[in-house]
Amino acid sequence: MELALLAIGVYWLRTLVMALGAWRERRCILPPLAGDELPSISVVVPARNEEHRIARCLDWLARLDYPHDRMEIIVVNDRSTDRTEAIVRSYADRIPTLRVVSLTEPRRGNLQGKAGALDAGIAVARGDIVLMTDADCAVHPGWARAHVAQYRDLQVGMVCGYTLIAGSSGFDRYQAVEWNATHTMASAGVHFRQYLGCFGNNMSIRRRLYHMLGGYGAIPFSVTEDLALLQAVGATGWRVRYLCSVESSVETEPCRTLGEYIRQHQRWVHGARALGWRAYAFVATTAAYWTGLVASLVGGLWEWAIAIVISRILADALLNVPPLVRLGRQHLIRWIPPTTLLFGVLELSLPLMALSRSIRWKDQVFVTVQPRTRTLAP
Repeated sequence: MELALLAIGVYWLRTLVMALGAWRERRCILPPLAGDELPSISVVVPARNEEHRIARCLDWLARLDYPHDRMEIIVVNDRSTDRTEAIVRSYADRIPTLRVVSLTEPRRGNLQGKAGALDAGIAVARGDIVLMTDADCAVHPGWARAHVAQYRDLQVGMVCGYTLIAGSSGFDRYQAVEWNATHTMASAGVHFRQYLGCFGNNMSIRRRLYHMLGGYGAIPFSVTEDLALLQAVGATGWRVRYLCSVESSVETEPCRTLGEYIRQHQRWVHGARALGWRAYAFVATTAAYWTGLVASLVGGLWEWAIAIVISRILADALLNVPPLVRLGRQHLIRWIPPTTLLFGVLELSLPLMALSRSIRWKDQVFVTVQPRTRTLAP
């Protein structure tokens, strides 16, 4: 019984801390700016063999509610072997401020993979604020305004936002709830200045701060380049904001197969090594949950085992429901219980995912290394 109570208590303590931090972070968000106050922006989109997705992304970027004379869109064609570049260039008349940067050779060292493509785009960017999204994403028309509004706080150097999962299958909705929970914990971390993660398809940064950091060329390579940049910004003392609203959201496609899903999480697990003691604390609280549950099952304490599982479902509901309501995705609330149960099974395999020394992602293979950060004054 003691282990069961410990399992429930530890999991709820972690959840309450996260729920409180996320709630407080949501209260810090500034409303969108009026037209005369808008800074210049550059939207950078890395694209590698995205001929089936890039058109949808550009269609939505063309609908951004932002003055065209203060905005540019930069698509970085990262050595595509399909029609990606041709499709992008066909949008020149529809998006007059569209620019294409073409990479023909792989970049090395810290600039491998997506980090190199982003760096190439930001290198030619002219906007005061650089927004980043991916070729498989659709941004909300108010996305840019929601991001730049936060930079009225002169201490804010970076802004992150929720990415929503499209699709209506059970697997799609499972991923949607999982991503929602991940965003919520990440936003809590930002509030407490404990930088746990973000999603690179919905973030922005002051261009001058990016160059002060030395860009991705000065940030040790990571398979989760978004987390690496977030931690580098956090180490400088600049503030980070984490948006949770319909206007600031980006929608992306879910993993279509279990293999793709596992590779995605393997990459995330490797990137999480940069969290240090925070990762160990998360593992420890999860281990406490499983210790209590297994001990109850082995000891035949079925009522306590059921209580532990129900307690976790209720805790996950506390974490997930407020942002789901705020994002207008109430239909996903009923998917919280099955997501909790299924993700609980996945948790047991996460340590095994960390054993591999290489990651395959977007038809590229990367050797994983431990990121480090440096400090600059704001």
